[in-house]
Amino acid sequence: MTAVAHLSALYSAAKIILWVEDAVTRDYLTKIWGDPPEIAFLIAGNSDAVAPTVVTARQAGNSHVFGLIDRDFRTTNSANWNAPATHIFRLPRHEIENYLLDAPAIHGCILHNRARSVAEITTELNRLAGEQPAWLACRQIMSKMRTELLSDFPAHPRLIDITTTAQVEQYIITSLWFTQLTGRATTWTTTGHVLSEAQIAEAANLTTLGNGTWAIEFSGKEIFRPLRSYVYQPRTAGDHDSDFAKAIGEWQNANAQIPADLIQLRSVLRVKVGLPP
Repeated sequence: MTAVAHLSALYSAAKIILWVEDAVTRDYLTKIWGDPPEIAFLIAGNSDAVAPTVVTARQAGNSHVFGLIDRDFRTTNSANWNAPATHIFRLPRHEIENYLLDAPAIHGCILHNRARSVAEITTELNRLAGEQPAWLACRQIMSKMRTELLSDFPAHPRLIDITTTAQVEQYIITSLWFTQLTGRATTWTTTGHVLSEAQIAEAANLTTLGNGTWAIEFSGKEIFRPLRSYVYQPRTAGDHDSDFAKAIGEWQNANAQIPADLIQLRSVLRVKVGLPP
């Protein structure tokens, strides 16, 4: 079977095709949405692969293909999910694991076998979150630096536009990115600037920790994985992250505790392909 034929077969699997980053995302959404027959999930492997895969599919006429990615250190586009041009959905929470940091669901799910109370699970969640403010500040600053220093980076030129090294120089040094590079780099390399940014970011993270919204903003993977070990002793081999994510999703679905973001996402996907919300 050719690659084109293979993809065509995959894309005919359901009314909605949703490319996601990894198995945890696929398995959690499958269970929290009650094994939706109208949605087939495909795994891209990472966030960078989702968008180009979806764009290629839609350019080939597959208008029922969409993508979902973690927000990470970017901004969610949830306000525009209903817009006709939106085909890639960026989560409101930091990443998919943040939706799993739900103490009642963790306590009530079928794989909780270490007899932890809801209070103990909540305490452990808060303890793990309390390890993050400075570390998260470092990641936030590095992401900010990358964005600012690489913003407006020039696209590769066309072959017909570059025939001499003089044209190479002019193409690069006259680009908006290059003309602003010195100023951007000077700001970040000024003595004390990184420390100042770190202090501001850590203070904001401590505020988030204090007001209880850390489960939206903090890095979920680094909390979910040790928390899983705190409440779940696997008795067989397998993908324990996905297994536990599925168990949490099943509990949330059965107890009408599906996060509002994810209720909205499924509704938007259905409407985009002509199904009722």
